[in-house]
Amino acid sequence: MQHARDGNGEPDRPRPRKTRRARRPRAVVVEDEFMVLLSIQHLLESLGCEVVGTTHEAASAVDLVKSLRPDLVFMDLGLPDSDALAATRTITSHLDTRVVVITAYNERQARAAARRAGASRFLTKPLQETELAQAISELTRGRPENAA
Repeated sequence: MQHARDGNGEPDRPRPRKTRRARRPRAVVVEDEFMVLLSIQHLLESLGCEVVGTTHEAASAVDLVKSLRPDLVFMDLGLPDSDALAATRTITSHLDTRVVVITAYNERQARAAARRAGASRFLTKPLQETELAQAISELTRGRPENAA
């Protein structure tokens, strides 16, 4: 039985296998209340997401998503410029990005409007870690993986 030898005449040591790891889901957060935005960002990062951008206006969310190409957008419905549903519609119809609508109100009409705009999920504040983790897992399942 022959063994491969390195340049010094010594047997080669086994090399660590390169493994493919799923890349972290990339997310954008659209929230007008700064402390809530920080809380959502921290929670997403603790769940393994990479928060690549944040904004406090729906009007700037579309441009931000176009330039950063995240996997997920977490969009507050109660933004002062009140274009969250229009931004959600634009993002979901033109980009390969899933939108999770977040609101303080659990109203049937708001859920239906978010669904019509193309939102993949509807979560009510305060966000529950288990619900958020489940949404991230389900919405990123089957997404392309990159070698890390």
